[in-house]
Amino acid sequence: MKLSVESARKIYDEKVVLDDVDLTVDTHEVVCLIGASGSGKSTLLKAINLHVPLDGGRILLDGEEITAPGVNANQVRTRMGIVFQAFNLFPHMKVVDNVTLGPRRAAGVDRGVAEVSARRLLDRFGLGDKADDYPDRLSGGQQQLVGVARAIVAWKRLSASISSAAPAMLTFMSRSDARIAVSSRRLARTAARPAAVPSTATRNS
Repeated sequence: MKLSVESARKIYDEKVVLDDVDLTVDTHEVVCLIGASGSGKSTLLKAINLHVPLDGGRILLDGEEITAPGVNANQVRTRMGIVFQAFNLFPHMKVVDNVTLGPRRAAGVDRGVAEVSARRLLDRFGLGDKADDYPDRLSGGQQQLVGVARAIVAWKRLSASISSAAPAMLTFMSRSDARIAVSSRRLARTAARPAAVPSTATRNS
């Protein structure tokens, strides 16, 4: 899978947030977007996921323009996953159900098949024993990993993470959470292969 962003432009209230941005991400490549707060990192990822319309330029996925008029955004999103700064886990659902909801509802994957893959992925993230817990029983770092796992389940070929893991944030984490935060990007990279292409933006924008 190949992602191409060509001359992407976005303006908010006369402020140019994306100014003719070009980006290419090849299969299995990991790209980190680094910049000051408000520089457009999150806006770019949201545009790729079609949550934010561009004011100029285009985005292609495997050569298909997904920003073209008439494109079904929901169908495009079945080919990608996104982790927001607020992980948006459903509090009334167990961890395994949070991870399998997308494949089951959007792709029609059998519950049993989805759960087997989800539990295998959670185990690789060190959360195998948390699969049947509810989100409020997990630490912040563990919830972040569940969000990542949900985005890169096997049926999602492209994953984007909008992460606010600034270095100062580690000060307020337990040692175990800090280790989770530091290792989550590496885990996402290995767990995603060969199905996903993670694209990660650090800090807020």
